[in-house]
Amino acid sequence: MIDFDHAIEEGALALVGEFEALREVNDYALVVLAMNLDCWVRMEPEEPRFFLYADPAFKVAIAEEFRFYREEQQLPSEQSAAISFHRSGVELFLLWVALLMVTFMGQTEATVAKYCNSSQGVFGAGEWYRSFTALFLHADGGHLIGNILIGGIFCVFVARTFGPVRGWASILASGTLGNLATSWLHFPEGFKSLGASTATFGALGLLVGSSALRACRARSVRKVGGFAIPFIAGAILLGWFGAGGGDVSSRVDVVAHVMGFASGALIGAVLSRDASAARNDEGDHA
Repeated sequence: MIDFDHAIEEGALALVGEFEALREVNDYALVVLAMNLDCWVRMEPEEPRFFLYADPAFKVAIAEEFRFYREEQQLPSEQSAAISFHRSGVELFLLWVALLMVTFMGQTEATVAKYCNSSQGVFGAGEWYRSFTALFLHADGGHLIGNILIGGIFCVFVARTFGPVRGWASILASGTLGNLATSWLHFPEGFKSLGASTATFGALGLLVGSSALRACRARSVRKVGGFAIPFIAGAILLGWFGAGGGDVSSRVDVVAHVMGFASGALIGAVLSRDASAARNDEGDHA
């Protein structure tokens, strides 16, 4: 049995919370225990009130963790607006698949030569459309199917997060910017590439950029998972595609993958910031 009065007088315990309900003090006690710290609960039957005590050396850290906890308790309504799960945009996904397949069946060597991404074509001849049209061209059937099956998963996640129209527009923008950056990095050397994988990595970047911004603004380790999961998925996917391994004969365009990912991360962060600002404005006007 602890003599609270004596412990408080000696400075061995500090009051870190005062609560009216047993359930509430238990919740906050669990927060302290999750920090790997000890805590004690004292009840005043006359009130009734519950007082939570802990080591005074950690009083500031506990107060900060309590603040994070209170913010998280307010997340159900805010999170639905922040993450805002929309329809998956299956119709746009099927349209995208149809466009890729029709383009692949109709493409010729002349078509590929005219519309693939090209450092000299884009920055030498000013054919800027190449960075976009290259997203719909593929080297072979395996290349096409791989981008549809693997890339489609992440593209649907993006549509669920940002909304079908804005999500798919952002995916294509990420892929186009990634191809532009890749051509710029290779120019004036001759370089050509094609395929939707730049947009696939753009989709991953969109998820990472959005999650990273939310984790940064929350300033809580609990939010890191939202950033880490798509980032790890991107690393795994890059491993599946291959990093070239220094093989000059490798057909993997690693630079385009990285540029698409970076472009998507930037766009994802901007979209999340704008959405957060819009919610704040709505709150101010409410």
